[in-house]
Amino acid sequence: MPAPQPSLAYTALKTLATVAITVVLIALLRGGLALLPKFDSATGGQAGTHLLQLLAGDGQARTQNAVSIGLMLGCFVLAVLLVQVLQKWWRKQAR
Repeated sequence: MPAPQPSLAYTALKTLATVAITVVLIALLRGGLALLPKFDSATGGQAGTHLLQLLAGDGQARTQNAVSIGLMLGCFVLAVLLVQVLQKWWRKQAR
């Protein structure tokens, strides 16, 4: 016997959770990247500067777009994984 299909409300909730987590991860990433120059000045290194230069893609718009899309997709994939883990945890708690 096949497993029952989740309700439309449950699917919508998971979708909204995934989008919300993605937005939060992108905001955290953006904030973290903004802190890299402060990190460099505090440590006396240049790791943050090198990372920002790598992400800037030498000022070429195509490279910058590709990096941005890659970072957003990475945040989305991480959000999907987090929702799956939270779903399993929630079901385990409900038992």
